[in-house]
Amino acid sequence: MEKKNRIILFWVLTVVGFLTHSLVDALPAFWGDSIAAAEGPAPVGMITFMASLTYLVPVIGILLMVYGGKTANVINAVLACFMALFTLLHMSELIEEFNAAQLVIMPMMFIIALLMAIDSIEVCKGK
Repeated sequence: MEKKNRIILFWVLTVVGFLTHSLVDALPAFWGDSIAAAEGPAPVGMITFMASLTYLVPVIGILLMVYGGKTANVINAVLACFMALFTLLHMSELIEEFNAAQLVIMPMMFIIALLMAIDSIEVCKGK
């Protein structure tokens, strides 16, 4: 598979991973458990950040791969490295608050993000 197509696939899998990550947290509601956050409503800034991270960044990455040139490849590589770092840091939260269901999703999201970052860097180098 061509690296650019693989990177696009990794971006799509990232969005699917975030959707699954959120869905797993919402599933207990189907069995009558409360899924309301103990801290109260999330600040608008946090909601905006998460919406940007889970949708806008991957969409920008896909558009850069589809329509961009060399500069777009560099920007995509930066976004892919940022996503790999974010998923690693987010996965580290499992140490503080263990969740077996997230233990299935988060490591796979990190592996996908890491592979995406590696491929993105290789595209920048022309490999």
